[in-house]
Amino acid sequence: MSRILLAWELGAGFGHVAILRSVAQALKARGHDCIFAVRELGTAEEYLPDLGPVLQAPRSPPLARNPVKVQTSYASLLHNTGFDDPIELAGRLRAWLELMRVLRIDAVLANHAPGALIAARALELPRGHFGASFIVPPAMAPFPSFQPQLQIADSVLRHNESEVLRSLNRALERQKLAPLESLQQIFEGCHTRIFGYAELDAYGAASRAPASHLGLPDQSHGKAPAWADFAGPRVFAYLRPFAHLNPVMQALQASRLNVLVRIAELPPQKLRSFLRPGLVVTADSVHLRQAAEQCDAMIHYGPDGGTADMLLAGKPGLLLPIDVEKVLLSWRAQQLGAVLVSEGRDATAIGGLLERLVEDHSLRRSAEAFAARYRNQDRSAIPATYAASFLDSL
Repeated sequence: MSRILLAWELGAGFGHVAILRSVAQALKARGHDCIFAVRELGTAEEYLPDLGPVLQAPRSPPLARNPVKVQTSYASLLHNTGFDDPIELAGRLRAWLELMRVLRIDAVLANHAPGALIAARALELPRGHFGASFIVPPAMAPFPSFQPQLQIADSVLRHNESEVLRSLNRALERQKLAPLESLQQIFEGCHTRIFGYAELDAYGAASRAPASHLGLPDQSHGKAPAWADFAGPRVFAYLRPFAHLNPVMQALQASRLNVLVRIAELPPQKLRSFLRPGLVVTADSVHLRQAAEQCDAMIHYGPDGGTADMLLAGKPGLLLPIDVEKVLLSWRAQQLGAVLVSEGRDATAIGGLLERLVEDHSLRRSAEAFAARYRNQDRSAIPATYAASFLDSL
């Protein structure tokens, strides 16, 4: 029986905890002990305590010392999460090292936790790396660009990587650890799999080894969708506060649609002025898979889980990506011909997209084609498949 640390260091949201929980359940079913080191304790409190001790993960600073405004690759992401500051990073790595030593960890599984992987590498612990495609960059140098439309030269990407590597190696030197030759070595030797689909890979499936994509477990939770008694196509909107939330709500208010809005991180009363017959706003968690199955179309900000559930139900969507990860995923979904993408700035333009969303049958057919490809997949088996393959690699 092994003592396995499941680590989450960067990013936010329920998805990280949901993935950790599903893998931990599979590990415990095989008799192993699980310990969690997570970024957000509040998010973890509801879902993880019954599976093992939950600790605060060593965290990146809230603001980078000298952040880059436009992230060009995974190196830029590291730069903006504390890898630009050798002293701060050295302290974070020390915390990971001491945590693993004190707890006598036998193996580490990381979901968006590069610091944990660096520490585990230094301690020569078996390592696994899993999660959404964006947080599992391809093993290629330089890392692929986050901005394919800008055609950033490899020389620029390599320069960015060298700057971050220099900072990282200074942090490693402070801990009397061997330097890395490249940032790609952070993930070298890891048992790596993507919890997602090749068609939605942020970097493109061609950049991956065969059998890298396992699909996405069904992580839905929450209440059954409560639709209004209203004639009109059903649209489920899964939104968060962002710069253009008001124009989106204005377009939904002016539409003929039967809309259920799940708003996270914002009291529903803040949206009271947009209510009308047929437009319901809830702060309660809504069972995403059920909502996808019952609606005619979806609107959301482009999370992996929401996009996968939408397409697996054969439903088209309007995506409003709020960060670079969501932009890349939205672009891949758009290539499938199953979604529309918008920044959401103009209510009139959004209204036109809403009409197209429910009237353009080609969008629905493309979504149904995606669903047909995975109709026979057992999503409940995905975490156990990964856990078994990781344990077999030990």
